[in-house]
Amino acid sequence: MKKFGVLHLFPCPIAEGIIDVIPLSVVQHIQKIDFFIAEKAKTTRKFLKDINHPVEMANIEIFELDKKNPLLYKEDWLKELLAGRDIGLFSEAGTPCIADPGEKIVAIAHQSSIVVKPYVGPNSILLALMASGLNGEQFHFHTYLPIHQNELSNSLKNIVLDIQKHGTSHIFIETPYRNMKTFETIMKSIPKNLFLCVATDITSDKETIITKSIAQWHNIRNLDLHKKPSIFILGMIQN
Repeated sequence: MKKFGVLHLFPCPIAEGIIDVIPLSVVQHIQKIDFFIAEKAKTTRKFLKDINHPVEMANIEIFELDKKNPLLYKEDWLKELLAGRDIGLFSEAGTPCIADPGEKIVAIAHQSSIVVKPYVGPNSILLALMASGLNGEQFHFHTYLPIHQNELSNSLKNIVLDIQKHGTSHIFIETPYRNMKTFETIMKSIPKNLFLCVATDITSDKETIITKSIAQWHNIRNLDLHKKPSIFILGMIQN
């Protein structure tokens, strides 16, 4: 029976250059592989250099995903897996396949009877939830909330109803340059007795994770989230 390669789902740093968040055992697995799928080849090459990958960069193959169609030219990597070659999949930051196009790669691997191996590493969404003090048993991740005002207002109304009825935590991210606008919309739309966690620059030396009621957030001055990678979590603190 022909043996296929393994698709390895590797974590990478969330904050640039902070490589000690990747377990040594995972680094050792990464160093055994010389073909990778990545969102950005440049980011992956830098990480491989940071961990002193033993293979020269010129001899490492990196297949860069097309953002609009991650399965474009899939034969370039699928044929390698089917031929028995192990491949590593990277996200642009943190763990792959969570709010990440890597899920499509994994789906094809499963359909082709290829073994998929995940590895432990940092994930900003889960780290923010862990540190928020909000409900970690029932949570909903939205990726991005709608941009258009009417759709955004309806989405926030539904979120509030779900928090009030079920206590669910609602997690979302935003394009960094829109962070402050999103924060201001939350301040105008969410009841003051509910809670918001804002987790910024996770795993970096500038990391801040703050959970306060909406009423308390109204009293904070000089908050600057502009162009800073952030996670927002709305929820309720259970007494």
